[in-house]
Amino acid sequence: MKIFQLTALALASTLLLAGCGSDNDSNIGSNNNSGSPSVPPKPPVNNNVTELNQAKDIIKTAQQFVLDNKAITDAYKGASDILTERQQQRINATFELPSVLYYYMKEKNITTLNAASINALAKNTEFNNYLNGITLLPKPDFVATINNKGQLSLTGASNVKTETFDYYDYVLNPQTGQYEPTMSTDNFDVVYKGFVDALTTTESATSFTGKFGFDSINIGSGADAVVFTSPSKGITVTGQFSDKVTVDDEFDLDDINSAGITLEKAVMKLGSVKVQANDSIIEAKDFELAFLGMSHKRADGQLVTLTLPTTIKLTGHLIKGMPATNASITLNAVANEADIKNIVKVTAQGNLTEETNRFVGMDVLLALKGTVAKKNGTTTATIPLDIQANLKRTARNVIELQGLSAWVDGKNLYVTGKTNLDANYNVVGSQLKITQNNAVIVLNVDANNEFIKDSMGKLSDIMVNGKDFGDLLENNGKLSAKFTDNSVIPLG
Repeated sequence: MKIFQLTALALASTLLLAGCGSDNDSNIGSNNNSGSPSVPPKPPVNNNVTELNQAKDIIKTAQQFVLDNKAITDAYKGASDILTERQQQRINATFELPSVLYYYMKEKNITTLNAASINALAKNTEFNNYLNGITLLPKPDFVATINNKGQLSLTGASNVKTETFDYYDYVLNPQTGQYEPTMSTDNFDVVYKGFVDALTTTESATSFTGKFGFDSINIGSGADAVVFTSPSKGITVTGQFSDKVTVDDEFDLDDINSAGITLEKAVMKLGSVKVQANDSIIEAKDFELAFLGMSHKRADGQLVTLTLPTTIKLTGHLIKGMPATNASITLNAVANEADIKNIVKVTAQGNLTEETNRFVGMDVLLALKGTVAKKNGTTTATIPLDIQANLKRTARNVIELQGLSAWVDGKNLYVTGKTNLDANYNVVGSQLKITQNNAVIVLNVDANNEFIKDSMGKLSDIMVNGKDFGDLLENNGKLSAKFTDNSVIPLG
């Protein structure tokens, strides 16, 4: 969705297009049914500053944004990955294991698999084929059960050994004379508490409710430990179908579509999940994702179906030790379902289209608030962050940035703008207006998200109260501002 690009573009511009932009393009979109979020107000004007100094101040503020952005980027080099590669592999194995046990138990019609029975299967070829490179040494409390609705529960501790092939690193096997991928092994403990996979049911109905989650999962120990906790037991999923269906481990949406049954609506909610690893804590809470099913019956009777996201809501939080970080993000993105049902149609070719001269209105709110640490030589400073962006789709081919207010280290830049789309919803171009006091910089962007400049490298005039006080220039990848008093401020 092109509305995403304008948000990322505006955030990059508040860093005065630092030449390198931002490494974090946030994808956000939609409409709040309870009313549009309040647009951040334009900061008050300080008329005690001369017009020339206002022109210089907007550039100096942008320069500070660039310096802070560089300092943060430099600080995070080599430390931006929250999880190591080994931790990621352990997480993959930990969440894969319940599924492996489930399918083995269903195939063998087993309702309980405890430590003793797993140990008895240690040399069973078929069981090991299911495990696919995972070896289990369960503790006495380890047990997996499937209830009469086909839902899996798992609890207890186990040692896990994994074998992973590296298909980017081959060595010669002297026994076969063939080059084979190298294999690495790992050994760690995992503890499941309250793990439930209740997304399947054998009951036939037009509505469906399921749950996937856990109280906690501890993976590894010591410095390598990764801990997941979820007091809400993770994810709840609800679905509404046009006719009765059976949702089980063989469920396939394509199968019910071929029978003329469609998914009317689906909602996934995540109450709260916290991940602790290394020196970081990541928390996602109050996450909601909703879809509407859209369908079209062709002349030949074939049913064409698509799902369209209507809701994205998220509150997140990151705490990090080095460099010290404590930041929260709020996203409110909800499309009006009635508008979608009345305006959006599925074509015979399987594409989504809006009715002529009508469009689905969308509002977007993205807020980022917190602190990050910046190191300057031997000293460390805390940089406060306070950013809010509001976007609105005001016409079929227009998305407006109604206001983006960014405060960093006590300095503010305010951005408005719009993006124009063609009939196929491709970006034609964008314009951003950056202001501080009475100073204004207007930036134009082409369809490829490249900033437009003239033959002399000028990106924009630097205007104050309608008068030209200088030029924002880009030459050989370097940004600078030249003023009417012949002074120059380099920006990077």
